[in-house]
Amino acid sequence: MKRIFSLLLIATLCCYSAAAWGRLGHATVAKIAENHLTKRAKKQITEYLHGESIVKWASYADDAKPELLIDLGFKPSNAKQFVTYPHTFEANADFTPYRDIRKDDKFVKNSIYFIEKIADDLKHNAKNMTDSARVASIALLVHFVGDMHCPEHIRYPDDQTIGYYKVWWGKEQIRYHSLWDTPIIASRNPWGFSDTAANIDICTKKEIAQITAGTPYDWGYECAELSYPVHQIKEGAKLNKRLYLNEFQPLAEKQIRNAGYRLASLLNSIF
Repeated sequence: MKRIFSLLLIATLCCYSAAAWGRLGHATVAKIAENHLTKRAKKQITEYLHGESIVKWASYADDAKPELLIDLGFKPSNAKQFVTYPHTFEANADFTPYRDIRKDDKFVKNSIYFIEKIADDLKHNAKNMTDSARVASIALLVHFVGDMHCPEHIRYPDDQTIGYYKVWWGKEQIRYHSLWDTPIIASRNPWGFSDTAANIDICTKKEIAQITAGTPYDWGYECAELSYPVHQIKEGAKLNKRLYLNEFQPLAEKQIRNAGYRLASLLNSIF
């Protein structure tokens, strides 16, 4: 755990936060994953989380960043006020994800890298972790898998912004990244996370097997390819709500659904 944490800490200290999907999206990802856990995995995870659902922990990485760092063993004496984690990943021009956390002598916030590292550590060392570190690791894994599937959490060679600029959402100006936190789902969705999960968790076992095949980096390639059109919306764009939702809400639902299936697959392989 110390090895993972030291890398995580180096890569993630910065002055702003980049949330993805919002509470509704992250809770829906976790709920879909929970629906597809094996009995053994669900029992073990429930024990580690003291009877609580992974849904409760789905947004913990956004809600309690400083506390989470302490849970992972970091006791800051002079930490920056705002702390963020590697919610994003970078894709090359051919959509292949960048595989390291260091490039051109700079650190890269590679969520896929940490998904693999945290999953490996949980699989081999969960029983030896402290209780708080184990809970924190599960919470990070649940959150990061959701994050990597958010289109505005991918950085491309021609767009490193992750939507940190204003567009017009009807008659209102909104940060483009924020549009992909909640409005992309909630604008036409009157339900909570449980019903949202039930409405989009519609794939067959064969389809789920295809979706969960491969590695997190394979998933990242698909996410980058599917999400690229989202990044063609530039600063100051005037978006027609109806047309935009018609085009991109199906992608948002697909990404949340796939994230749920893939999170379940990871957790089942770990526990």
